[in-house]
Amino acid sequence: MFTIAHRGFAGVAPENTAAAVRAARERADGIEVDVQPVADGTPVVFHDQRLDGDGDSRGVTDAEGFVWDANPETLAAADVLDSGEPVPTLADVADLVPAGVEFHVELKNPGSEDARLGLSGPDAATWRPFVESVADALADCDAPVVLSSFFDGALEAATEVLPDTPRAALCLDTDRGLTRASEFDCRALHAPVDGLSADFVEHAHRDGRTVNAWTVTDWQDAVTCSDAGVDGVIADYPGIVDYAGDPARLA
Repeated sequence: MFTIAHRGFAGVAPENTAAAVRAARERADGIEVDVQPVADGTPVVFHDQRLDGDGDSRGVTDAEGFVWDANPETLAAADVLDSGEPVPTLADVADLVPAGVEFHVELKNPGSEDARLGLSGPDAATWRPFVESVADALADCDAPVVLSSFFDGALEAATEVLPDTPRAALCLDTDRGLTRASEFDCRALHAPVDGLSADFVEHAHRDGRTVNAWTVTDWQDAVTCSDAGVDGVIADYPGIVDYAGDPARLA
């Protein structure tokens, strides 16, 4: 199994920051980040809808408000998890990813409260301007890029804007994931660890798709992934897959 660093190995560095990407680039086969726009449309690397802890957000920074309402200067001055690291732009992070490491870019939000898991989300027309700005930010990226999303509208926009860039279908439900991957001709499926089964992985493989499991946080998760036959893990820590084939190595 190969390893994709979740938010840039969020277990060892502040998530979705330049420091996290630097921590991952020598120890991972791929690096995954979340992207959404700020007020002027610039794609930045950030997971939650809000910079503070209101609503469903976790209070990742010392700034306030929705990400898409913030100006670039606010993001550059924000402190992520009391680390001294700011919220980076996608272009800045893309410059840090080596050519030999896959860069997995999750299209998290086009700048809308409608983009919530469990909802159908914005349509492709709503996503398209943001996906175009993502394409611009990645234009000089040396690493091979994979675009992923939970949202059909994002994947549809990706097929229109960057048809030659591989796509990965994120899913909570594996049956829906298989359908989404087929509908948008995705190269891969990113499925939750607790939804894995050997039958699901075999189905995806028959369709010619790889399966990467998220979010792998310990060796037990890695063993589950190995038993199911997944191709890769999206992990918070480096080295987790080392124990997947032989948990007795922990003794």
